[in-house]
Amino acid sequence: MIRSRKAMLPVARACGLLGVPRASFYRDPVEKPQVRDAELEALSGKHPRFGYRRLAVLGGQTPKRVRLKMERMGLTAKMPKKKVRTTYSVPVHEQNLCTLPVAPGQLLVSDFTYIALARGTAFFAVTLDAFSRRVCGYSVSRRMDTALVLEALPGRVCEGWVHHSDRGVQYASLEFRNRILELGGQSSFSRKARPGDNAKAESFFARFKDEVVRTDEPQTFEPLCKKIDDFVSFYNETRPHSSLGNLSPRQFEEQYKLKEMCVS
Repeated sequence: MIRSRKAMLPVARACGLLGVPRASFYRDPVEKPQVRDAELEALSGKHPRFGYRRLAVLGGQTPKRVRLKMERMGLTAKMPKKKVRTTYSVPVHEQNLCTLPVAPGQLLVSDFTYIALARGTAFFAVTLDAFSRRVCGYSVSRRMDTALVLEALPGRVCEGWVHHSDRGVQYASLEFRNRILELGGQSSFSRKARPGDNAKAESFFARFKDEVVRTDEPQTFEPLCKKIDDFVSFYNETRPHSSLGNLSPRQFEEQYKLKEMCVS
């Protein structure tokens, strides 16, 4: 109305007669196109941790509009799963015996982690050769007990070797420590509240979570076991490690053996 009579009546006078703010004349409301259901569903799937406020920003919509659409479509933000405590420290007399290994088999490090499944939780234990980073033993179980970590121990180890782990009750158990003695080794434990003492094992699980769990989250136990088998095989045989000169653990050990043969 004001625009059609702008030539005859000043804007300020027209707004005064109509009782509307003059600024409303100059405002140019742009109706944002509504995001379609399929687009919102795709956006939510691409960003499963985002709620309606962030999705509204990405979709160029008002939060209220997106919230109502999400409620109607049954879309919700995926919340982080509750962390499972895996380490229950107990007092041990053994000290941290870790020294820099100069050959395979001198120092083995162990740890285990959990993987949340659609129903329940799985536990993945591993034993690594600290010299080559090779996985020399691993196990997967639905139970967080001593049997889990015992099964991850390798069968044969060189003379005078050291086994290192955190102070978890599974590794500190008499059954586990006796098994280390039977294999001719010594038990070594991280200092209290010093997870960095077992950095190689921690680093392994960080890579595993990034490359397996977070990229294609397994839902059930059997597919998880298959993914772990495949990852361990790839990790040992093919995956390059910058700390090993971009060699795989197997290639690094073979290179070491060739050097030893040349020296002898």
